[in-house]
Amino acid sequence: MIETGNYIVPFFNCHIRFDKPIFYYLELAAFFKMFFVEHLIKSGHDPLCIIEYASRLPSIITSSFTVLFTYLLSLKFFQNKKAANNSIFALLSFFFYVYLSKAVYPDASLIFFELAAVYFFIEKRYILAWVFIAFAFLTKGPIGIVTPGFTYFLYLWVIEKKSGLKEFFSLSNFLGFTAFLVISLPWYFAMYHYYGWEFINKFLIYHNIERFTGKAHQHPHSFFYYLPVIAVVSYMWIVYLKQLIKKIDTKDTKNIFLLLWFAWIVLFFSISSNKLDHYIAPAFIPLAVLFGRYLEDLKNLKKPMIGMFIFEILLGIGLSFYAFMQHLYLLIPTAFFGLFFVALMNFSSTAEKTISRKAIALHLITAVILMQFEIYRPEKRIWKAVSHNPTVQLYLYRVRNDSLTAYTRKCLSETKNTAELKNAEKPFYLYTRKKYLDSIDIGNKKILFYSKDKGKNTVFLLIK
Repeated sequence: MIETGNYIVPFFNCHIRFDKPIFYYLELAAFFKMFFVEHLIKSGHDPLCIIEYASRLPSIITSSFTVLFTYLLSLKFFQNKKAANNSIFALLSFFFYVYLSKAVYPDASLIFFELAAVYFFIEKRYILAWVFIAFAFLTKGPIGIVTPGFTYFLYLWVIEKKSGLKEFFSLSNFLGFTAFLVISLPWYFAMYHYYGWEFINKFLIYHNIERFTGKAHQHPHSFFYYLPVIAVVSYMWIVYLKQLIKKIDTKDTKNIFLLLWFAWIVLFFSISSNKLDHYIAPAFIPLAVLFGRYLEDLKNLKKPMIGMFIFEILLGIGLSFYAFMQHLYLLIPTAFFGLFFVALMNFSSTAEKTISRKAIALHLITAVILMQFEIYRPEKRIWKAVSHNPTVQLYLYRVRNDSLTAYTRKCLSETKNTAELKNAEKPFYLYTRKKYLDSIDIGNKKILFYSKDKGKNTVFLLIK
């Protein structure tokens, strides 16, 4: 988009990308320009990993605002600063927010916009609420309307005992909806103007309706897929679950609302035929507010905390062994000593200290691992080779890596037959899985390096 100057049509790998709307791409483009990412990519040098962190900044910033609005929502509901502070650590303790806050995904932005919309709806500031819905709609489509809209009606039904019709037909809501149309519709009209029904079919029907109904088999999983996901994401709270069940007052309508908010999102995406782990991440915001309310009352019981200590020690050993087997030697001390340090926090004097310290530690550990992992990534080494020899073409044989497109700025497609490579102009670079090395007989092969890519053994070659 930066190279062409076209900030309306999302392109990736020389194809129009109808998967998602425009806003997240604009966020990335803004930070790329701010940190001169294009200059770094074309130079073939990035000694400070600026490219990676410029790409992650939209998620880092919007996740920070999500934390802020979680605090504000708790404060509004319970008028208790201690509970509001604890809701921050509860949110940070859920593993979704450990990795989504650092990932190059649009979901961190979407979650913030949806939460801000819910908060301003509850505050009866409808114009601001609809502005944030517009941004959510421009980030990931119809789900950006459905999630905050249904959640607000749930709030009206459960807490305010209203149908919501009066609020829906109010003047301020009408003005807010008008602001939503003014902000969000121009991009959709522009895309329809350029691509007509192709845009409607691929974006709205395929990537939204058919993925939900199961006609588009992209990530098919069973109805119960999210049950183990919930357990893994909220593992820190397992030792407190029995206490929480006793503490949570189910006669309190605010507690009921928070539980229903969590439940309806999980149920909605469980019904959907196509599932990814992070789809239910917004459901953990009400859970953070609820758990934060009762965190001060929870106790560190001896046996459960020893059990958690042993589990985290074994987890550290397991991750260290996995890093060793994958030849990721730099990650071994971080994984082992990091989780050993986390495990020791189970013996903190209060549950508040345990959750808050472990949450902060996990965020720091993952940040360090991200920096350490950079030296193992094949993308960077391939990018430097290609940038220093721009006339040499790069081909991918039975392997796919979208990051290579982003770094090399080359249109890359997965070649599945070596016959397609025989007529390629030599010399050329070839990236493939190690197990296919012996089957490649198209010239003189020079192995430049071996690597790991998504857990698979890969090799980068120069074919002469």
